[in-house]
Amino acid sequence: MTEKERELERAKGDWSKHDNKKYVGKLDRQYVSMSEGYEVEYFIDHYLDTRGKAVSNKNRDIVTAALESYPGKAPYPRGALTAFLDSKWGLSAVR
Repeated sequence: MTEKERELERAKGDWSKHDNKKYVGKLDRQYVSMSEGYEVEYFIDHYLDTRGKAVSNKNRDIVTAALESYPGKAPYPRGALTAFLDSKWGLSAVR
């Protein structure tokens, strides 16, 4: 396990209860259910990680606040949420 992976695992431990640690089924991979805490937490951590940002409680709070202003309606497509956040901050995936 790399240092970055260890750091991510430690940071994930800061989240509250994890209600569903695995995505099961096609819909879970395409949409974020705001009623499933772990899905939202996983989405935020993945977003931060793929954008080259530190997975920290401070950054999680920033993304969470931004998601609260998302204008779309449920179901929330992962791609649309990602595009919304990217446009808000001018980010894109780190390659």
